Amino acid sequence: MARLRPHLLASANFSEYQSAYMKGHSTETALLEVLDGLYTADDNKEVTVLIGIHLSAVFDTVDHEIILERLQTEFGVTGTPMAWLQSYLDGRTQYVKMGQHQSLAIKTRRSVHCWSCFM
Repeated sequence: MARLRPHLLASANFSEYQSAYMKGHSTETALLEVLDGLYTADDNKEVTVLIGIHLSAVFDTVDHEIILERLQTEFGVTGTPMAWLQSYLDGRTQYVKMGQHQSLAIKTRRSVHCWSCFM
């Protein structure tokens, strides 16, 4: 990630509010930024609305080809970094194991969060 970070930071699509993988930033700093905005708006008697969306599994449920295409077209990721990311996403398999029993491994285009996919 160290070699990819400067490229992503230079991209117009990279938000200044990005907290993940940023030195000195965390979920706490992101929360503080949101709270500061809410408190400032309240002090200024402005109407505020906060909508929260839980996206923890979004990476696992989006088609990997779409992720790779957007990294290339919107963020300009190419060459070795793109090959590395593609090798990480391509050719993955998954299976379910319970005790001594294990389902057949299947190749995935995305992580699948449903038990019926293994039956």
